[in-house]
Amino acid sequence: MALKDKLEKISKAETTKKVDLKKVLLEWQKQVQITLAKTQDWLKPYLEQGLLKVVEKEKTINEEIFGEYKVKQLEYKFGKYRLVFEPMGRNILGAWGRIDVYFRGNKTDKYILVLLGEKFETSKWYLSSFQNKSKRIEFNKKNLEKLIEDWIDQNTF
Repeated sequence: MALKDKLEKISKAETTKKVDLKKVLLEWQKQVQITLAKTQDWLKPYLEQGLLKVVEKEKTINEEIFGEYKVKQLEYKFGKYRLVFEPMGRNILGAWGRIDVYFRGNKTDKYILVLLGEKFETSKWYLSSFQNKSKRIEFNKKNLEKLIEDWIDQNTF
């Protein structure tokens, strides 16, 4: 096969593999929205009792592959404290996306949620300390409540 034929073959293969970036971005924004809604559902008893308040904000993210886009961000207020869920992006090395979780004013105790799995559609969120990213636990109600409890114990009593 001549060089021209090889280059044409590669070119043809690339054009058939084009990714619909708008679709990928919409799926990411939907995944963020679903995940943040789950946290509200998990913390619903505390919200209903007035022990927590939730504030939704809109964040602008600029990623080279997607350009500028908007995504929802949440803050849970309790007393003078703020628990923040801040999406960082979809185009993350080694993951399908990332959301930073931290207490406003105390980013040294930052955690990250990473969306991991072989395929985006079947991926799950995992929580890890920013200092020790290799130690991950599944992100669920129990682990979210434990994170909040541990942080309160370390910073208020």
